[in-house]
Amino acid sequence: MTLNELAKSAGKSPPFVLNLISGFGLTKTKEFSVGYAVLVKKLIALSLCSVSKKDIQTLLDREKGLLELLKADSLSGGSAWFEDLCVSDSGPTRLLLSGYDLGHSVTADGLQTGLDFAKRETELFSHQEMGADALRALKLYAEIHKTVFERMRVEVPVLSSSLKWVRSVSRC
Repeated sequence: MTLNELAKSAGKSPPFVLNLISGFGLTKTKEFSVGYAVLVKKLIALSLCSVSKKDIQTLLDREKGLLELLKADSLSGGSAWFEDLCVSDSGPTRLLLSGYDLGHSVTADGLQTGLDFAKRETELFSHQEMGADALRALKLYAEIHKTVFERMRVEVPVLSSSLKWVRSVSRC
């Protein structure tokens, strides 16, 4: 889809969407996938729930890093692999932004790594030797996930009240 189509599906203007893409460091492209649109809508929803830009960025960075350690980036080619991977599904076993199903709770103490289908250059040191550990990444992700969820829970009554007010005002 084009930028205009993406903006329309998100209910925002093209400049707003471009600022969001730049602000969160998303992959810049001329054609946007359905997954990209899902991610943009989720980022807008988190902003509406008064989740700070810093917390959203941390969530985004940690989720992307975790998926790289799990080799989920090998499922989709291209630089927009993360954005393309996003689905609207949610639940206790799914990552918040991408909707990627871990197969167990996000707060679990273990995880099953994915298969790496991409051909990669062999590196001099393994991820573990470089300090990258998927279980550690999951624990860091779980921390920001909890922070974001708490913020969203607090905001539900405020959003509900605001929607009631908007409905009553728009009847006039």
